Amino acid sequence: MRTTVEIRDFSFDIDEPVAVGGTNSAPTPMEFIAGALNGCVSVVVEQVAKELQIGFTALETYSIATQDTRGFAGTAEVSPFFHSYRLEIHVETLLDDPAAQQELTKQVHRRCPAINLVKSAGVNLDINWVFAAQVVPGSAENACNIALGYTPRAAASVAAGASA
Repeated sequence: MRTTVEIRDFSFDIDEPVAVGGTNSAPTPMEFIAGALNGCVSVVVEQVAKELQIGFTALETYSIATQDTRGFAGTAEVSPFFHSYRLEIHVETLLDDPAAQQELTKQVHRRCPAINLVKSAGVNLDINWVFAAQVVPGSAENACNIALGYTPRAAASVAAGASA
């Protein structure tokens, strides 16, 4: 099941866990999709903030998506893709203007291709923004875990995260 994907001048590997026949030697395709959404939203936040002249010193994203793997396995008539998706976006900024923060979030939601792709698939996408004078590394992950009723952790990620 391990596959090397080549795009332009880049390549990356995908695989599946041992339990479904893979070697667990690379992220799954769906994990790449989650990572791509985090990366895409980070790029769009940077672009829109620049256009709106909103300065920030750190950006941290983290997401957890749920998937019913019975769809992939063909053992149930359920969608094989994400059923729910929680995305935390933490922006370190001195900006304390709710209207400017709202404009940034509105523009990012409208312009991020990955957010719109997931929403168009009918996935329950819950996005939470935090604007703070200081973003502590791991804060987006902990907030995501707490919101979903999981134990917060500050170390290794099991979902997708990105920092800019």
